[in-house]
Amino acid sequence: MLDVSDAVDLLFTGVTPERVTELKSLWGEHENRVRLLPADGFLLQQLPGAGVIQVNEIALRQIWLTGYAAWDGVDAYSAVIAQLLLSNRPFDPVSLRALDKQIDRDAKFDRAVDRVRELGSHISIDDFPWPEDVPKPIVGLKIEDTTKKAVFDLVCMAGAFVFLHEIRHGLLDEVEDRPAEQIEEERECDRFARSFLTDEIPAYSAESGYPAKQVRAKRLLGVIIGLCVVLIITPRENWRGTSSHPSVRERIEAVLKSDVTEEMSDTFFWSTCASMLAAFARHFGVLSGPIPFSSFRELALQMCERLT
Repeated sequence: MLDVSDAVDLLFTGVTPERVTELKSLWGEHENRVRLLPADGFLLQQLPGAGVIQVNEIALRQIWLTGYAAWDGVDAYSAVIAQLLLSNRPFDPVSLRALDKQIDRDAKFDRAVDRVRELGSHISIDDFPWPEDVPKPIVGLKIEDTTKKAVFDLVCMAGAFVFLHEIRHGLLDEVEDRPAEQIEEERECDRFARSFLTDEIPAYSAESGYPAKQVRAKRLLGVIIGLCVVLIITPRENWRGTSSHPSVRERIEAVLKSDVTEEMSDTFFWSTCASMLAAFARHFGVLSGPIPFSSFRELALQMCERLT
């Protein structure tokens, strides 16, 4: 096992610098808060009662690959959806296949999603053939391509979201009034992680000069990507939820319908979400027939509804 607490601290410093001091007071700065260990499949969990998050390299790289796969979905559908909206036409993945290069774009996205699942089936990451079109997460990585660098930022935000979710589990171990049911605790951990990333954005914006709406849009897209990881790795039969976890649709919908999204109609958030979710919905075969829509927000919500 390897203590990677400092690396996760560095992640939070980059993603949500305005709350690092607060996080240290909540979570501490001691060793072994996060341990990297060898394990099969996806491992990212709070060890109950131990104050330790366990994670493996496969999980970290699946999050990474999901971010780049999601952006392949944006490439496949953002321009298409914008044109459909302008011409008041429904979203119909069958008729869209007649568009020039759409089949190729869909195939690229499908391969990217399949690679995430394939990585989860490997015993060792060493024998996983890393895709040539995705930067490999290595020490000292420098990304020159501006789009790939932007996706890297979203991947970091997705990682922050999933770690904050697990941190909340650990913090609840220390209190007596934790939710009585596991499923309610899962909802609370999602809420905490999302709120931690967005509540103090005005303070960050005032200090950094970056527009608050744009920062919020970017961080929430990171949250959506974090939940797309869940979408990919969760067996289809469990998408509707279990006794301990809410449905994938509910978890994504909670982000899309949260108070902080109401003011983002003039940002890239909704068009990007609609494109990502359309790509995943098409990939998983949950679309049946044309879908009329009058805004990016409406289409994003309709795509989310079909993830069942």
